[in-house]
Amino acid sequence: MDDGRTATSYTFGSLLVRTAAVLAAFIAPMAFGIAGAAGLFGADRVWQRIAFVPIGFVIGAVYGYLALFRIAYRLRIADSRLHWQAVLRGGSAPLADVRQVVPHPKNYTTVVLADGRRIHAAGVHDVWPFLDGLRRAAPHIRVDQPMGLWTPQWFRAER
Repeated sequence: MDDGRTATSYTFGSLLVRTAAVLAAFIAPMAFGIAGAAGLFGADRVWQRIAFVPIGFVIGAVYGYLALFRIAYRLRIADSRLHWQAVLRGGSAPLADVRQVVPHPKNYTTVVLADGRRIHAAGVHDVWPFLDGLRRAAPHIRVDQPMGLWTPQWFRAER
């Protein structure tokens, strides 16, 4: 992230934090499935215990897919375009196509494009300087400030 209150790029966490998040997306649900199969959740019958394993693997596969392909960890403004990067996928769109940005209290930010596509970016608490840079680069973009989410005073004042 750039210094100051206006930034042209945003990166979620360090490489170590991003790696841990991706690994946790795969491993945590699988560990849940294995723990259930071992009987840690009080299931008495064998079929009940075995049912935890495929559920854990399916949830791990879904979360792993999201972590690798769908959740962007980097946003950048360059050449009148918004660029985003996930672990194994990236893309860009003209700033004119960006309609709305919604930071969510659950630690992700959604960018809504004119064609209806949504880009989900990890992080919300340190994304405010980038959102300020985005709204300065493209004043037509609506940045929502949901209730229950802390918004810096300087961001609210600079409309």
